[in-house]
Amino acid sequence: MLSKALRFIVFSSLVFLHSVHAEIPDLNSTGHLVGEVGIAEFQQQPYKQWFDKNYSAHAVDVEILEDLQSLLTDVSITVFMGTWCHDSQREVPALLKILDAISFDKNRLRIIALSLTKDTPGKIETDFDIKRSPTIIFSRNQQEIGRFVEYPQKTIEQDIRAILKNHGYRHSYAD
Repeated sequence: MLSKALRFIVFSSLVFLHSVHAEIPDLNSTGHLVGEVGIAEFQQQPYKQWFDKNYSAHAVDVEILEDLQSLLTDVSITVFMGTWCHDSQREVPALLKILDAISFDKNRLRIIALSLTKDTPGKIETDFDIKRSPTIIFSRNQQEIGRFVEYPQKTIEQDIRAILKNHGYRHSYAD
């Protein structure tokens, strides 16, 4: 009996701590996800349809994967996207397929779904200067090292490698 009570207390505490520290994704009035989301949300309709199609359609550049795996070892990724945005619907599944191919630690991945006005109820986006969707931010030691915005200059794999190698990558809207 004690072990059941202890398990209940531990489980309840974990649920409480998670709810305190994470914004719960919400559906806004247009039916789009808004707030911090997990990959599991993309397996729900209507998102599953475009997510699975674009995940399957992306042909991963296997020649670049080894580079990406070593370059991403100490990097965290924050994705700002709109479930309403066709660029996000194309690029986010492609990114996730790349990350799956290199067994990227998903604990270092954060996905924020934006409203049509590119904000969230918890104002997560405030410190990130988000103007377009998707914006994928790569950070090392909590410092931004670069960002991918809306669409690739070459391919998403080549763009990520250029960002991580600090090869002077400039996204499409860089000043």
